Amino acid sequence: MEAIKTYLDNVFAAYPQTDEVQTLKQDMLANMHEKYNMLRQNGKSEHEAAYSVIADFGNIEEITAELGLNSKSSSTEESIFLSWDEAEDYVKKTKRSGMLIGLGVWLIIAGVSSVVFFGHAFLMFVAVAISVTMFIIVGSKMGRYEPFEKTSLRFDARTREIVENERTRFVPRCTAMVAIGVAIIILTVGAFTITEIPVPLFLNIIGFSVFLFIMAGYITSAYDVLLDKGDYVNKEATKKSGRIIGVIAAFYWPITTAVALWLLFTGHTYFWVVWPVAGVLFGGIAGGIGIWHGTKEKEKAQ
Repeated sequence: MEAIKTYLDNVFAAYPQTDEVQTLKQDMLANMHEKYNMLRQNGKSEHEAAYSVIADFGNIEEITAELGLNSKSSSTEESIFLSWDEAEDYVKKTKRSGMLIGLGVWLIIAGVSSVVFFGHAFLMFVAVAISVTMFIIVGSKMGRYEPFEKTSLRFDARTREIVENERTRFVPRCTAMVAIGVAIIILTVGAFTITEIPVPLFLNIIGFSVFLFIMAGYITSAYDVLLDKGDYVNKEATKKSGRIIGVIAAFYWPITTAVALWLLFTGHTYFWVVWPVAGVLFGGIAGGIGIWHGTKEKEKAQ
């Protein structure tokens, strides 16, 4: 029976992983399972029953054509075939990139805290310079993988199974990292409100939580990109929303930085609040744009 499931996974890997395709796949699996059990009851061996069911399998292209479905390879965007080594390399490099980005953001927050602690901005600018260098390094190394986020990916059945198992194993870790980060923020804010812990310590603890969030997000996105899941179910919508978000970010963050620096040099103690507030707002903007584009693409597909 496992051979039948693997066969179907391989066949349907060429199609967008929409709800309609998943429903069709599950219906066909149920029908094939029923026929498999019937053959087994009639004395066929596991191998013979599975081979007979697969051999009698209809032409998937005819079935999907009747339903108005197109394979990824027949759409306007080309698909990319990956081996297990290539998929594993992508996940490993994404993990390292997430670590560098997380450390860079944490370092910037630590730099901001140094202004409060030492009373001058020199260390903050050093921290920002180091962080920007780290971001540039990540960008240069991950640039070759940008097509993965915009184009459908294909694997052989075994590779897809391994990637899906790896993703399943990571889910508890991801949940734990996010839960720990949230708990730290809640406890730290509570302690800051009650005991008035030093602002530099408060910021660095928050920075560690942000590091956990970024790490969890990067690793999750690596598996979602490979399997066309999560934010990458519809990569065409993701690509379009990414362009818009990129344009907004090009103006948004320089303006945010300018406001923060103005508050810093005009003597406002809590100038650092600008960045977390701006980060939350930008997350809302990016999420809203992604949902809007995803909705539009679904309406077009209907």
